[in-house]
Amino acid sequence: MTGLACSIAILASLWIPSSTYPSARVPPSELNARTSVQAEPSAEEVVARYLEAIGGADAVRAVTSKTVTYWVHMFGRDAYLMERTWTRPNSMRTGPPGASAYTLTEGERSWRVSPEGRQELPAAVAASMSKLADIDGPLVDPAGKGVTLAYSGVVPYDMTELHQVTVTFPDGVEWELFFDSRTGFLRKTTRPSFVMLNGQISRGPDAHAYYYDYRPVGSVLYPHFWVQSTEDHTHLFVVDEIQVRE
Repeated sequence: MTGLACSIAILASLWIPSSTYPSARVPPSELNARTSVQAEPSAEEVVARYLEAIGGADAVRAVTSKTVTYWVHMFGRDAYLMERTWTRPNSMRTGPPGASAYTLTEGERSWRVSPEGRQELPAAVAASMSKLADIDGPLVDPAGKGVTLAYSGVVPYDMTELHQVTVTFPDGVEWELFFDSRTGFLRKTTRPSFVMLNGQISRGPDAHAYYYDYRPVGSVLYPHFWVQSTEDHTHLFVVDEIQVRE
């Protein structure tokens, strides 16, 4: 994978693996036969429980900016430090702390910024980055953003069960989100990724991220450890510091 393709894959990860990966989904019609999950919830109920578990939708909305500094472990290489800053409503900057070269997303457009100037990223990459640049994410006020939620069933995972919710954006892109049936926390996401080959952007393998170690920062709980994997690479992310302004 080229350096740019790898960078795109890493950028798409933020928004965790286990020896036991989720297997085939369990249709909602079979939920009543299960003992650990007794009734089929709606997507809205699953999301509401998640937001309550991390501090509440109002607490999420109260964050005006957020900076996450984190170590990236690419297996076989030395770890390096990265930083991502969100500013309300939809600005996002990603790069090494204090570096003059970074990726910037403002609304629907994204650039690679360096001392030589700005290079606008392809539309497909910008569309993906713009979804990540929303500081609240798609689960806060989804209807107002044109986002639809659908409950897709249950998957067994690591001695528990995860509620699967399909998030569909106005452009038709879908994310699959998986929430812990015990804690309500988001435990896994599956999202499309992009790769660049011979100067052309194309759809790459889905990126799976697994999230752990939720801790409070201000009034909101954030994961402090996650793993992203695709068909051809795996990255470990460990938070060094999270700073929020409310």
